Amino acid sequence: MAAITALASAFLLSTGLAVPFKLLAIGDSLTDEYGEFPSTVFSGPDNKNWVELLEQYRPDNFSMGGEASTYVDYRKSGFEYNYGVVGFKAEGWEELLYRQYTFSEFLDPENSLDINTRFELKADLGAVNAVLIFIGGNDLSLANDDVKNDEIRFYIGRIHDYVRANAPANLPIIVATVPDIGATPKEKILDPTLAAAARARVATLNANIIADLGIRANTYIARIDHITDRIFDQVPFQINGTEFINSFRSDNPPLYLFCRQQFHPSTAPQALIANEILAAINTFAATPITPFTNREILSMLPGINPDQPLIDYIAATPDDGDALPDLLEYLLGKDPAIPESPFTFGENGSATYTPNSAALDYATLTAMESDKLDGTWDPVPLNRLTPAPGGAITILPDPTEPKLFYTLQGQPKP
Repeated sequence: MAAITALASAFLLSTGLAVPFKLLAIGDSLTDEYGEFPSTVFSGPDNKNWVELLEQYRPDNFSMGGEASTYVDYRKSGFEYNYGVVGFKAEGWEELLYRQYTFSEFLDPENSLDINTRFELKADLGAVNAVLIFIGGNDLSLANDDVKNDEIRFYIGRIHDYVRANAPANLPIIVATVPDIGATPKEKILDPTLAAAARARVATLNANIIADLGIRANTYIARIDHITDRIFDQVPFQINGTEFINSFRSDNPPLYLFCRQQFHPSTAPQALIANEILAAINTFAATPITPFTNREILSMLPGINPDQPLIDYIAATPDDGDALPDLLEYLLGKDPAIPESPFTFGENGSATYTPNSAALDYATLTAMESDKLDGTWDPVPLNRLTPAPGGAITILPDPTEPKLFYTLQGQPKP
């Protein structure tokens, strides 16, 4: 069978067909597919998690194995290499992997799920390109309990040790930092002083995980904490100028950051989680997997147009007839009822324009120049762009060119 598998792989490579990167994940409900759960209980069909998004949008490059409707272990259903189990803690995984059974305990049906899960997982370690350990959120203490948080680090290290001892030599292991559950509506701390202290404790935990495990051979870090930090700090949270609501609703609208049960991220932040996992994979994978662009993430959401910020601007503004494209009017924050030049000019040959900082979340604005007006435009060198405190940008003249023409170029962000 091994020879047949090797021949099949060689055939795929020789014919140029893509061989998907195979990932096995050990985790909890942030890894278990959302689609397994009725909409009245969990996230349901209205949201997808990072596993489902990668399987749907990167099927030629990413795989977590085939799908099954039932398993003989803790996996209820879903992808073969997805060992994300709802409610599991790092402590529980460590106990499952290391527990020693007496003969009678081994035969006891009450232990069958633990035994079968360990047996199946150990066998699957030889079939994948990497293992992701994404666990710890259910163990996390936001209260003043540094001992408990230190235990999370210990248990994750033990899970890493088990994988390393039972996987093929040099198999890459990705360790995910622990998401700060204080960013969720369910666990949000309202007192600012207590909230800041809790964030500091989680940050210390993740710094210690990175220090402990990031130095181990063939071990890589997926910075899931970057996503929860962004939810904390970016107010309002936005992707390319489309704003999201840092809350939840029972009908799971696409622009809410959390699912109806107030704890699990909705589709958009799950896509950002996927990108952090891909960033770790792409540090060692032979063929990098393209991360999701912001426009792609927005396009995943039902009823959401990635160009909605511009659409809303156009709908609310009349045409002033100054020949400026709508995108440039938007990026410059111009009053659309007043025809005007995008520049003001200085006596020294300088030209000044003022971007609309909010619109720059949606698109880029680039100053371009030409010496002949022959249709060829080049970006103005950065050393001739001088920003002012109020946001205005002045294009300084080029002393080597007696005459230059300027224009502005807007481009929606990818």
